[in-house]
Amino acid sequence: METFLKTINFNPIIIDNIKDMNPRTISVLNDLILLKDKYDQHNIETSIFSDTVKDIESRLIKNYSNSNDINLKDSDMKWVQLVLDMKLFKIHSLRFQYFPLDYKEIERESFDAMPLSDAIKERFYEGMPLINVHIENNTDLSQAAVDRSFDMACKFFTNLFDTVEFNGFVTRTWLIYPGIVSLLNDNSNISKFAKRFEIIASNRADYQVLSRVYGTKDLDIIATLPKNTTLEKKVFDNLNKLGVSFGYMKF
Repeated sequence: METFLKTINFNPIIIDNIKDMNPRTISVLNDLILLKDKYDQHNIETSIFSDTVKDIESRLIKNYSNSNDINLKDSDMKWVQLVLDMKLFKIHSLRFQYFPLDYKEIERESFDAMPLSDAIKERFYEGMPLINVHIENNTDLSQAAVDRSFDMACKFFTNLFDTVEFNGFVTRTWLIYPGIVSLLNDNSNISKFAKRFEIIASNRADYQVLSRVYGTKDLDIIATLPKNTTLEKKVFDNLNKLGVSFGYMKF
């Protein structure tokens, strides 16, 4: 396993601390060897494999940095399993998930609730084959990078899941929430990204945007932080315009 992790350029901190890992984390790292074989069987580019499994590397390093624990947490495993099951892929600048529409995942509960109307559910039936777009921190959202990501994803998913007729792309993110987009220049990368999607539903949950922009959702802490970028300034000055939207784009 150590040799394999070196060949895919995993952080040396991970390799040096394998002895301190629990059985679950060891099992995941061993599964990466099997996963690479599956990618090879499907003739998937090595760069896509490397970029995709980088998520697991990042989670391990984050946990080690935060708590000196070189193991995967329970909260990591949903995303790790999607990678191991070949349902989640990093393609150029964006991550794309094979996503039969799951109302529970979109609607959720409590402060994060985003109910879908009967009319929406009639249009988007549960189980509809979709591709869920995930945007990581510090993602290149330039028009060229996003165009290339979607073009590559269309070809990739059509080839890999050749018996599936995908209906379109969806995303559930603060980046397309109309209130936030209204604060930004029309030519900003976020605005251009948001305009690709039809807004299907929204809510006023602000934790996602605060955590992504400032690294915390604690407003008292955020008040003390420097606001260096236009986004950091605009968000803090317009807390009443924050939220999350569920958007759709045709395949």
